[in-house]
Amino acid sequence: MGVVKYGTFCVFVKDMAVGDEGEIVVTALRKDYGYGRLLKLEKAGEGRCEPVCPISRQCGGCQLQHLTYEEQLRFKQGIVQNNIERIAGLDVPINPIIGARKQYEYRNKCMLPCESKEGNTVIGFYRFNSHDIIPLEKCYLQSEEANSIVQDIRELSDHFGLSELIRHVMIRDMENSGQIMVVIVTWKDETEGVHELAEKLIKKHPRIVSVIQNINGADTNVVLGREERVLYGKDRITDELMGLTFSISSHSFYQVNSAQTAVLYSEALRMAKLSKNDTVIDLYCGVGTIGMAASRQAGKVIGVEIVPSAVDNARENALINNIDNIEFICADASQAAVQFVREGIKADVVFVDPPRKGCDTVTLQAIEAIGPRRLVYVSCNPATLARDLKYLDGHGYQVEEIQPVDQFAQTYHVETVCSLVRRE
Repeated sequence: MGVVKYGTFCVFVKDMAVGDEGEIVVTALRKDYGYGRLLKLEKAGEGRCEPVCPISRQCGGCQLQHLTYEEQLRFKQGIVQNNIERIAGLDVPINPIIGARKQYEYRNKCMLPCESKEGNTVIGFYRFNSHDIIPLEKCYLQSEEANSIVQDIRELSDHFGLSELIRHVMIRDMENSGQIMVVIVTWKDETEGVHELAEKLIKKHPRIVSVIQNINGADTNVVLGREERVLYGKDRITDELMGLTFSISSHSFYQVNSAQTAVLYSEALRMAKLSKNDTVIDLYCGVGTIGMAASRQAGKVIGVEIVPSAVDNARENALINNIDNIEFICADASQAAVQFVREGIKADVVFVDPPRKGCDTVTLQAIEAIGPRRLVYVSCNPATLARDLKYLDGHGYQVEEIQPVDQFAQTYHVETVCSLVRRE
């Protein structure tokens, strides 16, 4: 949000850029700050541009389309810098952010909520700070074919009377392999009309190799349920990344920007400085991407992941790529790390790629006890990264290098990869 100062009082305003001047209405007041809305832009800052998407202001998906890409990168570099300085309290040079080759149509996965309005199917994105769905005509971050599939699902849902049944649509579109997976999430286990929808869909889009019905009747924010049936093709698709082939299921965690993931993981491997005698532990390994890439340079790799289907994918991926120096454990990262300590398992290098909440203290303590000479931390949240770096800096590890990477152009999200070395 833009920060507008009225004397010493701050008002946070969505869709403003540095240097903007305009008419603002205050929408909420707190003791020390407030929130506002831009009514009229009177003077544009140097970093402002016109969004390409007509609903970017209403939609909660893209937050930075009103900024030029150069300004987006400057902004993200500042986010990382501020968190490292203010939360971690570290005086460490931060490398210039690596920008993305594609700023649009880069997502290989979209997850769209659905609802029924007057008997018609609405598929789109949630309005900013609400659960109102804005109907999707075109999302500029996903592929043209994914957008076309969304429109076809909407029309077929209406045709077969499925508007009350479908709650989410997920599409994975892998540019490198050319394969597409479509997941139809339904409120209940009902097949009438769903099979017919799948048949029509695959005839129009021959790149679709998997159509899955996922059943989720729970009234929660969790999108995918545990029960699934394959309506067409297989229960997984493949992608190619860094010279490796990966098998991916509907539940698998897989980075949504394949091109920039190769950049991010190449930076992580560079920082790891692996040798053929090294033992590597890869915590939060997902389908095994970082660990398998590291296995070509290391002696042995142990991957840890809590999602059973992702572990199954990871083991399958090792077989597909003829990798025999890697094993995968299905466990919580903190529990596995503690177990490694109990069993006296040591590692020369540890990779961590945690969710937004970062690593908990138990995991960090266990990593400290394992005692790798190098730790490579891949983060999607600069705030929790800075918190964890502060802990590690106080417990025997020195931050050596910090490299931001833009994985998510047009949004405020930024990935960062850091290397730490054990102090002697």
